[in-house]
Amino acid sequence: MTTDLVGALPMVCSPIICGSTVFWTLIDGGAGLNVLSIEAFDKLGVPRDRLRATKPFSGVTDGSTTPIGQVRLPVTFGILGSYRTEHIDFDVAYINLPYNVILDYPALAQFMAATHHAYNVVKMPGAGGDIM
Repeated sequence: MTTDLVGALPMVCSPIICGSTVFWTLIDGGAGLNVLSIEAFDKLGVPRDRLRATKPFSGVTDGSTTPIGQVRLPVTFGILGSYRTEHIDFDVAYINLPYNVILDYPALAQFMAATHHAYNVVKMPGAGGDIM
């Protein structure tokens, strides 16, 4: 058995954002940016007048990306009885990736989450015990 591919798989989960489950959320502990795709933003039904001005960023797609704005949204991990919710700032942009959301290291720190890429697991404290 080789370990060449340990951690090579993307860590993908499905948190609840604004009351809706958002599939294909990439947990990227190396990034410094939370990105929400325009398509996912529109499906959440958040009014565009809640968007604040923000700056272009690079490193997510080829070249520089100019977001349409930034918005703070509630993000929940877990299930009834053991969950945790934090408000996360997202840059809303067309990212042309197979992910709806990218969560970065500062977001993981807000959740006090620990990632284990070999097991493809995120662990954080919740109201009724640890959430995995």
